[in-house]
Amino acid sequence: MRSYLRALTLVLVAAGGLAVPGAARAATPVRIMPLGASITWGTSSTDGNGYREALRRHLADDAGVAVDMVGSQRSGTAADNDNEGHPGYRIDAVAAGADTWVAAARPDVVLLNAGTNDMLQNYDLVNAPARLSALVDQILRAAPAATVVVSTLVPNPDATVESRVRAYNAQLPGIVQAKAAAGRKVRLADLHANLTLTDIGSDRIHPTDGGYRKLADVWYSVLQPVLGAGRAWPLFRTDFGAAAPPLTWVDTVQSARNVTGYCCGLTGMESGRRAELAHGGTYALMYSGTDASASGSYSYNRVFDVHLPLTAGTTLTYWIYPQSVNGTSVAIDLALTDGRSLRDSGAVDQYGVRAHPQWQGEGRRLVVGQWNLVQVSLAALAGGTVDQLRVGYDQPGGTGAFRGYIDDIQIVNAPV
Repeated sequence: MRSYLRALTLVLVAAGGLAVPGAARAATPVRIMPLGASITWGTSSTDGNGYREALRRHLADDAGVAVDMVGSQRSGTAADNDNEGHPGYRIDAVAAGADTWVAAARPDVVLLNAGTNDMLQNYDLVNAPARLSALVDQILRAAPAATVVVSTLVPNPDATVESRVRAYNAQLPGIVQAKAAAGRKVRLADLHANLTLTDIGSDRIHPTDGGYRKLADVWYSVLQPVLGAGRAWPLFRTDFGAAAPPLTWVDTVQSARNVTGYCCGLTGMESGRRAELAHGGTYALMYSGTDASASGSYSYNRVFDVHLPLTAGTTLTYWIYPQSVNGTSVAIDLALTDGRSLRDSGAVDQYGVRAHPQWQGEGRRLVVGQWNLVQVSLAALAGGTVDQLRVGYDQPGGTGAFRGYIDDIQIVNAPV
């Protein structure tokens, strides 16, 4: 699937999309300019890449979109570390250099995150939204065919600064909508709504590594209608291989009842990457535990911290290899930011069996000792955002050990 997606042809978006010369050839890279201040530069990220490398890999590996990051700056460990991030710059400073930078880089897409330093410095706050609007117009004059994605500012733990951030952010949707209504290729990425204060680092300004990964997810989602060209757009995919996103949590129980370890002094359900058995590659997610009560047992383990906006056309697929009958009472669960979950949504798989660990076991469609495909429409959760991907065991009756593997997880938005 990965090689197939990489080979998909990138075509022009018919309305409000991207006009890229030669875009009919998948090998022609989309020139993306990250533009702004220190968050664009990647300040406080461990590798210096900020959100940029995670976004580039997301686009290239998952969506099959060839990307060339462009800009006059270089920061971070990534091979393609070009950007236009200028630490300390306010909107006016970004505007002062924008004509030169855009003309030199010739971007197809501009990811604009500007205004944080205006808020921190209490600089001309009343006119800040208008100044940003003028900056967008300036960029589009320099690159008329480009798409500009304007972002809101991330949360700030200082109450005074946060009030400025919220007032500024509140003006951006109207600015973007007005430009889009006038036929300009302008979109909004709401970074503020998708981060919490726990995603902001100790300097109280810049995201943590996890926060930067969330930023990459938000940018990626907003780019779907720009670069997706009406085709399926993978929001998340992992084969647990070397190039796949690392597990956020290993053997980490979110909630449990009457489930102990599989053996060897383990005290709870395991969930970790192993090379013992795999569906397509070398690695898979191993799960194991022991059901200690016939009156009702469950364990839900956190696996990935994600940020995935769902639509009526979103589908979850994965492969599961249960090694025992008890191991069939296992399923991927999705926890949403609004408190909803896949297991309680009523969503069903391709056989009409509920996408709940208990019902997956009772549905008797999962065969022990072989790989089984599970496909679930997430239309029931449309409009929500997945915050965590979990693996769950849930069985009201029956006891004993359970073990198995899950591999090749995909969450894909299809055109609707």
